[in-house]
Parts: sequence; C-alpha cells; structure tokens
Amino acid sequence: MSVMAWLSLSAFDTSAGQLDETRYCGQPTRNAKGVIVRRSDVIYVFKKAHPCPVTGLSTGPCPGWSIDHVIPLACGGCDAVSNMQWLPTSLKSAAVVGKDRFEREIYGGHVDGSGDCRQPPIK
Repeated sequence: MSVMAWLSLSAFDTSAGQLDETRYCGQPTRNAKGVIVRRSDVIYVFKKAHPCPVTGLSTGPCPGWSIDHVIPLACGGCDAVSNMQWLPTSLKSAAVVGKDRFEREIYGGHVDGSGDCRQPPIK
C-alpha cells in the first residue's frame, strides 16, 4: 500500500466496518458565559507539526495567516490537530467572503443532531 493510500485510510475508524469521520466530537464544552472551552495544548502541537507557512517557525506569530478549525467547534468539530489548518487571514476573516462568515451555514447543525450551530450561544 502506498504511503498516500495509508494516510487517506488512517483518518477513518474502520473498526466497526464503516468509515467514521474522526473530526467530529459532538457538543463542545462551554463555560458559564457560553464560551467554548479550548484545550491550551492543541495550537502548540499543531504549530509543531505544521510550522507557519510564511516564517517556517513553530512559535510566534504567523503574519497574514490564521489557524482555522476545518469543522467549526460550534458545529461539533474537535479541538484537535486533525481538525486544524492554516488559512490566509484574508480567506478566514474577510468581511464578505471569509470562511468565518459562512461556515456555520454550511455545516448547519451538529452531526449528532443535538443542536443548530448556526445560532450563537445565548449568554
């Protein structure tokens, strides 16, 4: 088996005879104010595995780039390295076309059907 084929298959759990998306973790944990609780070590590990595209460094700022969760945490995405990517800040946060502006509409709700991630949490 080629390395690429193995990497493609290793992202899925096939133990039950089905392909399960491993980037979904269900409802996120929130604090008393409704803010999603994040793990402090995940960004550190992500940067070690995937240094800044501009500087090549695993620490410090990455000018013009932002770390993004592929599947939003509010929609059940895991706060994990496997669910993170570098995006140019202009694509992530732009006022009209930025991913942050439309991603909740695309994902719509939690994969487990437990909620609608399109609406911000009530504080």
